[in-house]
Amino acid sequence: MTRRLGRAGALALLLAVASAPAAAADEPVKTIDWTVTAPASGTVVDGAVRITVDASGGSFPLVAIAAPDLGRDGYEVRGDVRYSNVTGTGYFEMWSIFPDGGRYFSRTLATTGSMAALTGTSDWRPFELPFFLQGGVPPTRLEINVVLPGAGSVDVGRLEIARLAAGEVGRRGAWLSDQSVGAVGAIVGTSIGLLGAAIGILAGRGRGRRYVLPAMVVAIGIGLGAIALAVIAFLVGQPPAVVGLLALTGLVSVLAFGNTLPRVRRTYAEAELRRMRAMDRA
Repeated sequence: MTRRLGRAGALALLLAVASAPAAAADEPVKTIDWTVTAPASGTVVDGAVRITVDASGGSFPLVAIAAPDLGRDGYEVRGDVRYSNVTGTGYFEMWSIFPDGGRYFSRTLATTGSMAALTGTSDWRPFELPFFLQGGVPPTRLEINVVLPGAGSVDVGRLEIARLAAGEVGRRGAWLSDQSVGAVGAIVGTSIGLLGAAIGILAGRGRGRRYVLPAMVVAIGIGLGAIALAVIAFLVGQPPAVVGLLALTGLVSVLAFGNTLPRVRRTYAEAELRRMRAMDRA
């Protein structure tokens, strides 16, 4: 039994390693350098566009360009931004104009990350404006703006326009980021390993039955739930890393604890029988 539970630790280590992220940035198909391309708003200071506004705020166009070849999966505009004393919630805005005249926007209105809104003060940080085509017709024109509801100053570095590969498009709509997959995999793997070790020690000594057996049943139930969730994740197009994390978590839990549960029950039953015989002899 101890050997079997030891295998849980090995499988848990495999889970943590298999969950390690691997990603590479897409090469830009176009770069907008403000020392070469004059911005539609603001002034160029040290190679960056500086937009400074009073309390009235407004929408400030940066550039409008004919779209390069962006493929049919998706694309993004990315760059670096620095801002100070921005009141309210400002944001970057990209309008994608399509051959049929349709106009669709992307905005940086998240609370954290590279799509976070512009509010307060921040040193240089990356931002991105993605758009997912999912096999559709690419746009013919892109318009990129900065929108500020009130006073503040914003510096925008050079911009890059890049295609998004199909796998990258999936990651952008993922339940977990690549970094989160690695962290969750390490936590889950370590937890399964520690639980398996604790069960092996307690069951080997015939102790903790009221805790060990329910814990194993719960672990098996969580494993079955993770497998079901992995199937759902696959069907809705989640990235392989997310599907793999869920599937491996489920398989490790079900195999490690499902295979050893009958043995652990027998171990406790044998220990109880020995105690009863000892009491009879006494």
